[in-house]
Amino acid sequence: MKKYFYISVFFSFLFNNLKSQDLQFTQFNSTVQYLNPAFSGLTKEHRFLAAYRNQWPGIKKSFVNYMVAYDYNLLRYNSGIGGYVLQDVAGTSNLTNTQVNLNYAYSLALNDKIDLRGGLQVGFQQKKYSATNLVFNDQLITGASVSQDAVTASPVSVFDLGAGLLLNAESFWFGFSAKHLTQPNVSLVGGNEVLPLLMSAHGAYKIIFARNEGDAPSQYLSFLFNYRHQSVHDQLDFGAQYFHKIVSFGVWYRGIPVKTYNPGYTNSESIAALIGVEQLDGKLKICYSYDYTISKLTSKNTSGAHEISVIYELYQGKARKKIKPTISTPMKF
Repeated sequence: MKKYFYISVFFSFLFNNLKSQDLQFTQFNSTVQYLNPAFSGLTKEHRFLAAYRNQWPGIKKSFVNYMVAYDYNLLRYNSGIGGYVLQDVAGTSNLTNTQVNLNYAYSLALNDKIDLRGGLQVGFQQKKYSATNLVFNDQLITGASVSQDAVTASPVSVFDLGAGLLLNAESFWFGFSAKHLTQPNVSLVGGNEVLPLLMSAHGAYKIIFARNEGDAPSQYLSFLFNYRHQSVHDQLDFGAQYFHKIVSFGVWYRGIPVKTYNPGYTNSESIAALIGVEQLDGKLKICYSYDYTISKLTSKNTSGAHEISVIYELYQGKARKKIKPTISTPMKF
């Protein structure tokens, strides 16, 4: 009985006090349209993406994310367009956040090797939950199958804006993005639950060891990072990824060990291992990653996190084949 009482108290706290936070992808260099709208169209022609993340499957009803995306290179107009649908489902209440966003990017050549890209994101979010599977205090006291204390709420839909900048070259890239510029109210119970501004700085540097006959890098080592700040929270992912011909291996660390939010709790969340493969023509790429939890939650309790991304590029014509986008897949960094 105590177990269900604590669950009820937890969800009461969840819906009245918890401030919304955005989900995260370990493979941020695969889900680039989610990372920064300035990446849109940075491909030969068409690009399709599907991504799935299951965070902490060892905890019942944890966090599951789905994403599908598409973008296109408007070569004639030095632009790119794209969009994605993203859904995050969490908890016994099936708290669901669905995002639909459209991206536009414009590229300005600083010289023959470096481009500066600006991006804009326009979209909306819908948030909803179900109290069907929750147990409330009055049910514990009366034994009733239906609670009179259960809070019913209609889905909340809000308009949202984002923007980003990207400095792009063959051997490096650096970007900055800001999401939730409108800071919408996403409360489900009539309160004021503002979605905080999410800011991200991200980049990579690539050391090329060999090239194939088409002059594209076929062996290289990349160093990458992604720093995020939202409300009072900070997070940093950084690591290295090695690519040789068709296979890629990587190691990531997530956390900021020099910063603590509470005494006795280090800000080290996980270590991730990645492996990817791609076709020789570079059109199909698949990457899998596993996050090993190193915080006090421990991987034994959480079972870590699994993530997989699939990217397919479609292009025709000699002009398209000559394009050398540096930010295409986790294996092209």
